[in-house]
Amino acid sequence: MRFRLRDADRTMRVFLTSFIIVVSAGYAVGLLFVDHTTSMTNEGVEQQFLGTPESTAAEELRYAKGPHEMFVFLHNHILSLSLLFFVLGGIFFFSSITPTRWKGFLLIEPFGAIITTFGGIVLVRYVSPSFSWLVIISGLSLPICYAAMVLLILKELWWGSRNT
Repeated sequence: MRFRLRDADRTMRVFLTSFIIVVSAGYAVGLLFVDHTTSMTNEGVEQQFLGTPESTAAEELRYAKGPHEMFVFLHNHILSLSLLFFVLGGIFFFSSITPTRWKGFLLIEPFGAIITTFGGIVLVRYVSPSFSWLVIISGLSLPICYAAMVLLILKELWWGSRNT
């Protein structure tokens, strides 16, 4: 017999929902910070990692990220996002979503997007600012997959349950 989210008792549903609410608040703050620091534009991404061009009269001057800052940034974000999507995916795995190819896509895509997004940041910093489009496109995949998994988990926990 396989466990499904819809079979969870009330205590487990409340526990999982509490976790999802708290981690979603943290994820939302992270997305707001990305918007604040990059304005979700190519120029914003470029300035965040390459610094403000000298000819720009900006309110806030930014300096190019050095190797130490890049290592810390990449290490923290790759590990934390991988763990976040591992836990969320672990919960989502027990959903009853069909077809299973959609489930598989939502479970695996965030890991590819993490590598592509943060690899793109390295390319922006050390190869060419032209790779900022890669960061933005792959970076959009993360919150889309996150939202889809969260909504499907909550739907099954509370509206697909056996009312136990």
